[in-house]
Amino acid sequence: MLYDIHSVPDKYKFAQHSVGISKESYRDGVNKCNMIKRVRPDNKFIRTSNPRFVPGTKTVILKNGKILNEKGEFILGNITLKNGLIHDIGSNLIDEEDAIIIDVKEKYITPGLVDMHSHTGVGAWPSLRATNDVNEKTDPIRPYVRTQDAINPSDLGIRIIASGGVTTSLVLPGSSNLMGGEGFVIKMRPVNTLSVDDMGIYANIDPEKERAWRWLKMACGENPKRNYGAIGRIPSTRLGEAWLFRKLFAEARALKRKQDDWCEAAEKLSGDDQLNSYFPEEFRLESLVALLRGDARLNVHCYEAYDIEAIIRHSLEFNFNITAFHHALDAYRITEIIKKRVKNNITIATFSDNWGYKKEAFQASTKSPKILADAHIPVALKSDHPVINSQTLIFEASKANYYGLDEHLSLAAVTSVPAKALGLDHRIGKISKGYDADVVVWDSHPLALGAAPLEVYIDGIPQFNTSSSVLGNETSKQIPSNNINAFIPKSNFTRKPFKSRLTSSVVLKNVGKIYVDKNNIIDITSSTQGDISVIVKDGIVECIGINCTEPDHISSYEVIDLNGGYVLPGFISVATSLGLAEIKSESSTTDGTVTPVSNPNNAEGLIYAIDGLKLGGKHLEAAYKAGVFTAVTAPLSSKGVFVGISMAFETGASSVLDYDPEPIVKEHVALHAQIGTKFKYTTIPTVSGQIALIRKTLIMNLRKDNIFGRAANGYIPFVVETHNKDEIASLIRLKIQVRENGGNLNLVILGGIEAHIHAAELARHNIPVILIPLRPVPSSWSAQHALTGAPITNTTGISILHANKVMVGIGVKESGLERNLIWEAGWAAINSKGGISEKDSLGFISWNLEEILGLNSRNRRLMKGNIANFVAYDGNPFDMSTRVKVVAGGGKNKILIDPQQD
Repeated sequence: MLYDIHSVPDKYKFAQHSVGISKESYRDGVNKCNMIKRVRPDNKFIRTSNPRFVPGTKTVILKNGKILNEKGEFILGNITLKNGLIHDIGSNLIDEEDAIIIDVKEKYITPGLVDMHSHTGVGAWPSLRATNDVNEKTDPIRPYVRTQDAINPSDLGIRIIASGGVTTSLVLPGSSNLMGGEGFVIKMRPVNTLSVDDMGIYANIDPEKERAWRWLKMACGENPKRNYGAIGRIPSTRLGEAWLFRKLFAEARALKRKQDDWCEAAEKLSGDDQLNSYFPEEFRLESLVALLRGDARLNVHCYEAYDIEAIIRHSLEFNFNITAFHHALDAYRITEIIKKRVKNNITIATFSDNWGYKKEAFQASTKSPKILADAHIPVALKSDHPVINSQTLIFEASKANYYGLDEHLSLAAVTSVPAKALGLDHRIGKISKGYDADVVVWDSHPLALGAAPLEVYIDGIPQFNTSSSVLGNETSKQIPSNNINAFIPKSNFTRKPFKSRLTSSVVLKNVGKIYVDKNNIIDITSSTQGDISVIVKDGIVECIGINCTEPDHISSYEVIDLNGGYVLPGFISVATSLGLAEIKSESSTTDGTVTPVSNPNNAEGLIYAIDGLKLGGKHLEAAYKAGVFTAVTAPLSSKGVFVGISMAFETGASSVLDYDPEPIVKEHVALHAQIGTKFKYTTIPTVSGQIALIRKTLIMNLRKDNIFGRAANGYIPFVVETHNKDEIASLIRLKIQVRENGGNLNLVILGGIEAHIHAAELARHNIPVILIPLRPVPSSWSAQHALTGAPITNTTGISILHANKVMVGIGVKESGLERNLIWEAGWAAINSKGGISEKDSLGFISWNLEEILGLNSRNRRLMKGNIANFVAYDGNPFDMSTRVKVVAGGGKNKILIDPQQD
């Protein structure tokens, strides 16, 4: 019997037309009711098989490894990988004829890393318009699109990411929309079928036994309102964002109630009776209803405190859980709001030190992970790949540890914490019996600078076929130094908290090594007797070396025991916007973007960066506290060929009118240009046109006394940004052509991802390279020959250039990351297999750049009678448990003790 909608109580009335429906349609509705009311598996069963297991995979026994256990401790033992699972952990070895037994000789073994915020596959490498599927930017509300339908299993990034030890990634839509869609979790193991479904974490599972979660992505704050406000659509403000959120959640809640009412009405019927209306559905709201029913996990891109609170407010109004706030660089400021106003434990999936690139990221703190952890809020570290190359995810944990998060929590932030937030902590994120056989064997402690996987197992399958002889090699990677052994991390909680303070007079005692410059090194190992000391009085160096006498009135000095630490010259930052932009996305905080000069006769139209210099900003302060004393900055440009003339200045200065010392190191450093596809614009729409313009301009001005002529004759360096091997080859030819016309072009390559291909020719023609980034990836069509490092490539671009005697420097890709320059230099040395020495690597960020760019820093050297200019560490700076103790640069009375990064 059909029940007309009018014959049931009002609470069961629906908007659908009162027409008869088929029995099949009614049964389909009842089945959906049953699915709604079903008991979900709790995933607490003992796993005896991995549904992703590939038949024929041999059992692997990793013997004598330092295994990260569930308590976060490294214990010596064996681990057996069998049937795609961690079969056993302990001292016993199973007796299996075909088992592969590898003695890893106390190498560190961790679970596979878990990246809970990635765009790999939907933003595939090399980046092309045809394969960019990150955002469906046609409407701010797109909760129903799915990354599963767009992941490219042939993305070059997948293997590169796996080479960093990442075995699982949550691939999310981007943050252009308020409701961006549904994410998909994949294992970073390519499959022969080229099937995205087969890469999925839930491939082949039994849904009656294992609960399969869904993952939604939403965003708030700057991105959605910028994207849609710019075209006159809502949201253009946070007011509009909140309205759209509430509108859609209200619609989803109403639909959920209709479904529940329909199911309740159907349940009251018996026999052949049925309702005469269809089960209420609206496909565009289906994923939101799943969230309200607790079947989906919500991940929200949110930075600012008030944005985070607004989303929490929506969750309380509409009764849904938030799984994680992503990025959330303000979360450390509102721990009580996050803890007290929500019923579930929200994870903060954040960066360790990425900051300052927009207003939302401007008030970030390096102490954030520790503050959150101290408040018992789970902290995950993620990449936002390709914002940060997910291959380097372990380095995010290393930096978090450096800034105060303890070793156990730093490792958990890239393993067990994100696994739990994804609802997958029953199978990944830990080394435990019955878990997926996703493990990483590291060449050194995973939190050590430069740590890299020797082998990565996913579902028990080795991804890089590393030979047993390499895995069992007894030589552990070491910091390249004569007096520092292999790195063993120290707990940051054993360190006394220090307070930053200024002084003008200081005594550094028990110094281990001083690098005055590349030709002058004072080393304790070469001293016959006595300690190495540095004495500075009223900002002037009084003594340096082993014959320093303790000064009179020692109580008026700040005395620092370096415990064998290092004293280095200040570092140089090249190619960021330091001094010209504080928040690059906010035009009111920048000098502005230059108008391209495309007329060879218009040298007067070039912009000089020195005229726009602003001092005293947060970016400069962060760089200064890390020992980056000199910045070389060109005018800001996004298109065109000729950029303008760069400047060099002291980061610690407060005004261009400071005269102690003069803050301007060099007013006019180099003429800058840029070539490549991303710099095309209407006037010069081709790369060939860009190179032709440079050739014509330089040769036409050879006999003229203008900036073009000075560059053509080598009186000022000509710095050209490019990555592509063919463009670099064309520039080498260009230098030859200028020489044939009587010039002497002092060409410098900036960027240079593919420069290693022409290393011999670059050396032959005396062309230096300033590498940016140091650790490249094939992210663009013009950089497909990037060398990504072990275990994929057995060498790196910088190693090849250095071995061919090319003068090399290291630059910085983004402002805010200048403070990591010392670690970039250390990575280059540590991963060079002995080809790059400690001294060589320090030159990449100091004296090499001085030589390349013609900066005379003699008056800034650590020499008797000079104003103090150095950075001092309490150990080897390549050891990530070492801290900056003293920075002295920027003036007589500006010696900062125990500088603290914000």
